[in-house]
Amino acid sequence: MATTQWNRDFVKAEEALALLPHVAGRIGWASVKVAHLDTGYREHRAFGPWRSDGTNAIVQTKQSRDFFQRKRKSGRDPLKKVFFQTPGHGTRSSSVLSGRDPLDGFLGIAPGLPLVPLRVNDNSLVSGKAAKAIGRALTHVAKKDLAPIVNISLGFPLVLDRAMGEGLDTAYEAGVIVIAAAGQLVDKVVYPAKHRRALAVAGIKRNRRGRFQIYYQYDDYSRIDCWAPAEPILRADLEDDDQPYGTGDGTTYGAVHVSAAAAIWLRHHGRQIDRRYGRTWMRTEAFRRILFRAKGRLPFASPATNDAGALDIARLLAEPLPDPTTLKKEMDRAADDVM
Repeated sequence: MATTQWNRDFVKAEEALALLPHVAGRIGWASVKVAHLDTGYREHRAFGPWRSDGTNAIVQTKQSRDFFQRKRKSGRDPLKKVFFQTPGHGTRSSSVLSGRDPLDGFLGIAPGLPLVPLRVNDNSLVSGKAAKAIGRALTHVAKKDLAPIVNISLGFPLVLDRAMGEGLDTAYEAGVIVIAAAGQLVDKVVYPAKHRRALAVAGIKRNRRGRFQIYYQYDDYSRIDCWAPAEPILRADLEDDDQPYGTGDGTTYGAVHVSAAAAIWLRHHGRQIDRRYGRTWMRTEAFRRILFRAKGRLPFASPATNDAGALDIARLLAEPLPDPTTLKKEMDRAADDVM
């Protein structure tokens, strides 16, 4: 199965992971984890064995919460089918982020990386209700110091909610790196990825002949911070118990590749990040700058973009940390954005 995961080879995941501290043959992630704002979690073998009490070594179920249906305490996904979308978006996407299945050999980009699933929606399209839930979840992550990275593989181009923006501003000021999918619904980059205080990820497609192309085209590429694999991506499947894995596509998966890269980068540099940047906006801007400096060459004709390149995690780790005095704070507050 591992040989079908072209995306791991493309981003140089194994080369980068080899540089991290290992304990008993596994990566020691220390305090690094990712808060995954999505539809919640479901038990799946992609994360290894689950205990009889419903807990898991990777999925931090005790820290999981539901910000979408606030009467529900658990962030467990109710698998509600909405419109044309297949339920379980949060489980499928998070498996690519941090999955580690010793039986089938399935590996995420950052195997074993602790994951905090925060439920903010029923599907991948952000409504006004979901936007407010995202805002509450972002504020929760920042104020509780829950995780240094947030992944948001959700969005909608026409939903611009002040509460979501305020949550993003709170996270940005607290040094939380927020990474979001650029989307593929219309030719616009979606919110919250379009906010300048987030990092927006576009997709790369690998066709049947092994050639690469743009996964989805936009009318403006100036808000793209990185390009990462989006199709076809091997990931967890919840529809067939006999087939625990299938393939999916979307900038959903591009975003989790970059969130995994951010986690690997934080673990690699350890306390140097704290000493240089503290828990401030400089973390996001340092990581953004390194994404641009360590970019891989796009395997297709480059669109009119702002020099964003393909994700290369090995090159990212080799890039020296930026001098704090050279970093520039993004002054465009998400809460004040207008369409």
